[in-house]
Amino acid sequence: MVVVLSLLAALAFAFGAVLQQQAASGQPAERHMRPSLVLHLLRRPMWLAGIAMNGVGTLLQLAALWHGSLVTVQPLLVCGLLFALPLNAILLHRRRPGVREGLSAGAVCIGLTAFLLATGPTPGRGTASPLGWAVALACLAAAGLVLVAAAARTSGPMRPGLLATAAGMVNGLSAAFIKGIAHQVAASLHAGLGAAVSGLASNWELYAFAGTLLVATLLVQSAYQSGPIRWSLPALTAANPVASVILGAAVLSERVNGGHLALLGAVVGLTLVVAGILALSSSTLLGAGEPAGAPVIAPLASEQPSGPVPIPLEHAPAPEE
Repeated sequence: MVVVLSLLAALAFAFGAVLQQQAASGQPAERHMRPSLVLHLLRRPMWLAGIAMNGVGTLLQLAALWHGSLVTVQPLLVCGLLFALPLNAILLHRRRPGVREGLSAGAVCIGLTAFLLATGPTPGRGTASPLGWAVALACLAAAGLVLVAAAARTSGPMRPGLLATAAGMVNGLSAAFIKGIAHQVAASLHAGLGAAVSGLASNWELYAFAGTLLVATLLVQSAYQSGPIRWSLPALTAANPVASVILGAAVLSERVNGGHLALLGAVVGLTLVVAGILALSSSTLLGAGEPAGAPVIAPLASEQPSGPVPIPLEHAPAPEE
């Protein structure tokens, strides 16, 4: 049941990612990393449809986390990349995946299976101590700020990749909050629906989840706006489970199999997943129909050279005689 719910959530997130990227890619550069980007996207039906699919995916993810561990559910969301690949190619550009894409997708699936079988994750306590959350939030905030600052100083594929990595980390944190919410609801349901609703309204993790959702939305849309989906979706897909696995094991006390054999299986599995993601990220199916050339978002104005622009010699006016 947990695996099925996780895969359905990945499919919903894939639909949402493709629709949102198509809507965000046409936004002007001056809205980059500004709330106005999201406010203008609210007027786009395609973007709203993508957000609705994300909502469906979040509900399915919540149901999966209700029954399973963060270490189990979040790596399965990597399959969203496998779903987004044919969706982007077939629905939007009328192309079909080839042998290379099939082999890459197979590597991701085999790697995920090996990782889950080797680690054998089990649910932890569902929430963390205040000190554990403080340390985790401080580390993730510092890493996210570094990634965003680096993205502001670069262009080309690096910018959306860095923003998507930061967004994936925030999404992993959101999943940890969802796990805490599910744990709290499950614990209070025995006292009745009213007690569960009252407990949910007083749960700080619900409001923390809403805050991380807003931050992740701005980062994801800025990444989608910065270039083709192949520049952002692989990093977004990979960073989410990595952050979730770390949070699950270090903060939520989710247990995994120990021993050298289990560690070897986990490393081999993750290596296959990363290799498959890298191969898929360079696939033309994630950029089918997109013009080659310069990135959508150029370096920031503060990085542009000041003063008069020099005229090439071959275009300079001839000296007067």
